[in-house]
Amino acid sequence: MRIDIRTRALEETTNGVRGVATVTFGGSFAVRNISIVESKAGNLFISMPSYKMKTTDENGKAQFKDIAYPVTKDFRERLQENVLQSLEIGEDVTFEV
Repeated sequence: MRIDIRTRALEETTNGVRGVATVTFGGSFAVRNISIVESKAGNLFISMPSYKMKTTDENGKAQFKDIAYPVTKDFRERLQENVLQSLEIGEDVTFEV
């Protein structure tokens, strides 16, 4: 299956989000608002679209649940690698699974 990735870098952010991505699967299904986040250690990773739950954790912090997500570790790593590559080169990326 062909997977197309389009990213957009964000100019100014205060919450560590450096960009957003849209991933289209087989030209038939798209997932928007995949965040590209910079950790406190300076590493970039992807965060899938999520919604805020009504419950909180044991520390009273809000909990979030992913709306769409990779099922396997292997696919998550490949997706993250290609999303970060797209952001770095500033162009769309396509790969096959």
